[in-house]
Amino acid sequence: MLFLMKDRLINLLFSTRLTAILFILYPTAMGFGTFIETWYSTDTAKIWIYNAWWFELLMVFMALNFMGNIFKYRLLRKEKWAVLALHLSFLLILFGAFVTRYFGYEGVMPIREGATERQFLTEKTYLTVYVDGEIEGEPRRKKLEGDLLLSEHVNNEFNWENDFNGQGFNIQYIDYMENATEGLVLDETGERYLKIVEAGDGNRHDHYLKEGEIVNIHNILFTLNKRQEGAINITLKNGLYTIESPFSGQFMRMADQFQGSLEADQEAPLQLRSLYTLPNFQFVIPEPALRGNFDIVKADNPGESQQNALRLEVSSRGETELITLLGGKGVTNDPKQLNVGGLDFYLQFGSLPVELPFAIRLNDFIAEKYPGTESSYASFMSKITVEGEETFDYDIFMNHV
Repeated sequence: MLFLMKDRLINLLFSTRLTAILFILYPTAMGFGTFIETWYSTDTAKIWIYNAWWFELLMVFMALNFMGNIFKYRLLRKEKWAVLALHLSFLLILFGAFVTRYFGYEGVMPIREGATERQFLTEKTYLTVYVDGEIEGEPRRKKLEGDLLLSEHVNNEFNWENDFNGQGFNIQYIDYMENATEGLVLDETGERYLKIVEAGDGNRHDHYLKEGEIVNIHNILFTLNKRQEGAINITLKNGLYTIESPFSGQFMRMADQFQGSLEADQEAPLQLRSLYTLPNFQFVIPEPALRGNFDIVKADNPGESQQNALRLEVSSRGETELITLLGGKGVTNDPKQLNVGGLDFYLQFGSLPVELPFAIRLNDFIAEKYPGTESSYASFMSKITVEGEETFDYDIFMNHV
């Protein structure tokens, strides 16, 4: 009876009927994955389809079916070479998918024109936790790290339990938000904040200046109602704003293109919604100061933020603290710190920087658009120089490895 069931199972595994079923299920699953990726996100498609155990099992059955058919239909013959080549090509594709899935390593390497870089950022996102404490009077650190695949459209769940010198602690998942950013939640009882917008690295960044504090933006100090020598001091008094800068510069009011000058160390009326230009720095203050509380919020425009927010609960010795971490693919932020149960925790979420044994300098980046369009690109090309034991130039473009 057992041998009969075994023979039936083998016959089913290598049958033409199963081959047809697999050829229907596999592209159907990939098609649904494409739609899920469009409707939700790439990570959602990975969780539900591409990284799911049943999808991997489907590919295992396909590989076994192809190998079995090679011997069942005696394809290792000269007159069957065409059919044999077709089966071997499918096996090669599945083997390539297996290597990529379990041994491949992906990442991104952002480089600006004229810059040189020797690090890339992992495609996977990681939660990194440093736990600081003392062992026999000596400071010690313990590191925990693991990759996470999360989406706000699925039920994420994880719980890290560990200990430091016998003291147990727990790090538990609470919530996850995609396309998140740090923003001001309006509250009449909250602190007063002034928004400063700059694009020092070519990308827009919003900074919030709290009344009575000093903020460092690209090594330039800003204050609001807290005068500091050498800083750009902004004062709000009786509803009127003034600005005093240690640097001379110009401003341009965006509404009517009116231009004026900013004299160093002289107090002048602050021009809202105007572009201030100082040596090697530009900024805009788009609106009056607002009262509120600073928190993690959804980005108004998903294109503005490539970061996500991971909310965690850290517990130890009966104490519990909540913490929200910003991060995501291609993003590395400084760790956030909190103290729980006498232990210092430093938590970080996002990609990991990986050092390369060589450097790449981007000499020129060329993007060609389709005729008559402004946002659709026909091709990209990067002209680079690889600097290592051997230095050479190379052009990188689509479909050219």
